[in-house]
Amino acid sequence: MSKSSLRTMQPSDYQVNKTWLAYRINTMPLQVEGQAIDLYVLQDAASMFLFGNAFAPSGTAYPPAEEVEQLMVSARDKKNKWPSELVLLGNPVPENTFAAVARRHGIAVRFVPGSQMSLYITDTQKAYQEFLFPDASDA
Repeated sequence: MSKSSLRTMQPSDYQVNKTWLAYRINTMPLQVEGQAIDLYVLQDAASMFLFGNAFAPSGTAYPPAEEVEQLMVSARDKKNKWPSELVLLGNPVPENTFAAVARRHGIAVRFVPGSQMSLYITDTQKAYQEFLFPDASDA
C-alpha cells in the first residue's frame, strides 16, 4: 500500500455528495434516559455537512439497520441522490449495518483506518462536545 493511500482524508479530496462517511463520535458511552448509548454520524466528505445521527446501545457494534436506513434515506432526500461511495472505519464485518444498507442501495463501501478519517472525527467530536457539554470549556 502506498503512503499516499494512507494519508489523512481531506475535504478537498472529494466532490460534494459523491462520498459520505459514517462513524462513531463518542469515546465514552453517553447516558440518555438511563441508557448507555453510542452516537454515530453520517457526513458528506467534501462539505463536511452532517446529515444526522443514529444511536446504538453501548456495547453493540452498530446502530440497528432500521435506524441506519432512516438516516441514509433522509440524507438522500436532502441531496436528491445517493452518493457513489460510503467510507467506514475499520475492517469489513457482516454485522456492519451501515455497509449493509449502503450496498442495498447500490453504494460502494470502502473501509479505512481511523487515522485516515481523523480530521473529520476530531472536528465532529469537538462540535458535539461543545453542544452536549457547553459549560465544560469554562472550567
